Amino acid sequence: MLAEVRDVTQYERGKLRRWFHDADFDLYTWETYDGDLLGFQLCYAKRGDERALRWSTEHGYKHEGVDAPEDKPGRSMSALLVVDGAFDPHLVGDQFGQSAIELPARIRDFVMMRIRDYPGPF
Repeated sequence: MLAEVRDVTQYERGKLRRWFHDADFDLYTWETYDGDLLGFQLCYAKRGDERALRWSTEHGYKHEGVDAPEDKPGRSMSALLVVDGAFDPHLVGDQFGQSAIELPARIRDFVMMRIRDYPGPF
């Protein structure tokens, strides 16, 4: 079950960044201080070929692979997002729905809606 990580570093003035985490997903959300959701990044398949689905009001959808630094000596410790292929909204949506049961309903429903509305390719 996704649980919120507290004391998340805030990088952008005027936006609240939140982080929810479990063994399968990392969900980052950006919202106004009034609670309007501006975007999210959903990292999934963390135990294999990790990928990220991003959506924002400013840029729309992006689907990317996560190039983690663990096996790359000399590289900084930040993961890089790289261009990736197809996204399966049905599979990821079902898995996310199971993990997101305890998320605030407005966040869970918002992310689920964006997953369902993903324009492809599948």
